[in-house]
Amino acid sequence: MEKLNREDISIASKHSNLSREQIENLLEENVYVNTKDWKRFLDLFLLVLGIGFVVSGIIFFFAFNWADLNKFIKIGIILLLLVATVLCALILKINEVYRNTLLTAASMLVGVLFAVFGQIYQTGANAYDFFLAWTIFITIWVIATRFYPLFLLHIILINTTIFLFNDQVLNSFDPVSMSTLLFFINGSALTALLSLNHYRKIQIPLWFRNTFTLIVTSIATIGLCYLIFDSRLLNGLLLIFGPLACYSYYIYYALQTKSTFFIGTIAFSILIITNCLLIRIFEDEFVLIIISLFVIIMVTAIIKLLLNLQRKWTNEK
Repeated sequence: MEKLNREDISIASKHSNLSREQIENLLEENVYVNTKDWKRFLDLFLLVLGIGFVVSGIIFFFAFNWADLNKFIKIGIILLLLVATVLCALILKINEVYRNTLLTAASMLVGVLFAVFGQIYQTGANAYDFFLAWTIFITIWVIATRFYPLFLLHIILINTTIFLFNDQVLNSFDPVSMSTLLFFINGSALTALLSLNHYRKIQIPLWFRNTFTLIVTSIATIGLCYLIFDSRLLNGLLLIFGPLACYSYYIYYALQTKSTFFIGTIAFSILIITNCLLIRIFEDEFVLIIISLFVIIMVTAIIKLLLNLQRKWTNEK
């Protein structure tokens, strides 16, 4: 039987004669985190932390011993580690999560390899070339594994490549236009993932969903703050209507899935944008006092709203 989510249990509680105890049992079995889930999370967290320290150690090893190492030794060590990591992921009979984690470590080593190669031979390439090559060479692993930590790394690399390409080569996008482009790329991807998750086509881990949401709302917030002080409203019409549409859908999704994270994130994004708008309109030091009071009142109201929603959804039968 497919695992139930909070929305299923909420519908069942409204349209069935299940008792409160039965609903509580369903929530315990299908929604709430138990000891087994925490143990699995800690195992995976410590594994990822360990691999992260190993990759960081390799980077610092090369940085500290750079002048004393032969160029063939530098590249050879990284290639050896890269091949060993990939072979371990492909040959060893281990859990799929551990296999995908090893491929994530191999993806990090691909970036280290390109960085060392570029430093040795001084290719003269722009920084965006480095991130573009890194993105392309790990794409097949991202598609094959469908592992969300690797997916997140890929998203960061794509955004970095686009930003550096405009900064170093194209140089035609101002901050507002660049924010618009990045928002539509990331916002479209997040909206599509949430829609697929809502209709049960895919299962998105909570941490990935929240992290990606933070990335999208941060881009929208920074872009709109730039637009407020830029004084060229026509340049940012897409950046105004895009977040309006996405935020509306995210709130609808939050109400359907009973997630306070989306509502809190969007509320704080709107609060920051509103503060920038007040500063831009009044352009007076006195407005800082009003903004301070406004922030205190609004933060209190947002926290109270989130607590009320959480209490209502927790006790809802």
